[in-house]
Amino acid sequence: MPNFWDPRARLESPSAEDLRPIRFLTSADFPPFSFRDRRGMLIGFDIDLAEAICKVLKVPCAIQTRPFDTLWAGLTEGAGNAIIAGLDPEKAGAEGLIATRTYLKIPGRFVAKREASFDPGPPAPPGFVGVACGSAHQAFLERFFANLRVACYLNAAVALAELKAGHLAAVFGDALGLSFWLHGPASEDCCRFAGGAYIDDRYFGAGLAILMKADDRKLKSAIDYALREVHRSGAYEEIYLRYFPVSLF
Repeated sequence: MPNFWDPRARLESPSAEDLRPIRFLTSADFPPFSFRDRRGMLIGFDIDLAEAICKVLKVPCAIQTRPFDTLWAGLTEGAGNAIIAGLDPEKAGAEGLIATRTYLKIPGRFVAKREASFDPGPPAPPGFVGVACGSAHQAFLERFFANLRVACYLNAAVALAELKAGHLAAVFGDALGLSFWLHGPASEDCCRFAGGAYIDDRYFGAGLAILMKADDRKLKSAIDYALREVHRSGAYEEIYLRYFPVSLF
């Protein structure tokens, strides 16, 4: 289980007078982060994480769903005081917001046929590695795996179909999308993750964070503290495994 927390970082427990109810804003159509189950109940990785944060801080927790493109307006209008919706912290500055520390990163990974022994090398393995044309994942391969023979495709779905048909040695792409393809019916259990997980903010983004108004620094500090405690307690790993049956790492 990856640990995104710097053990040297000093995060002080927030004082009771600095705490207040947290009203999270999120969307309801972004599985596995936030979505409705067959009963209409709101569930997901972000939902359970938000509730765990409130439990650590011992504050009331409300979660309101809105269309994704209205989340920022909801924060400005006071409908909530934090957005948890699988957002890149780099978006915060552009929107005049601040972000918590990263709570999840999405690595790049290789997938290969179950029966195949794939190693990206060096030396170069036989066959071609598929990747989406013009993607950050293609750029990453060109920079760090110049030994590989790379074939680019219109999108990852086309590359994965070629892998499944036996025309490629592997596909490299976004671990989140790949994990759900591996676990879903389209793969027909043909394939598996091969090799390690690659994290590089320059190519794959800084990860996911919770966003809030720029002047709400006490709330940011409180949530940062709570996120670390959720991880320390083991609750983070429990939530992660609940929604990522094929681990991203």
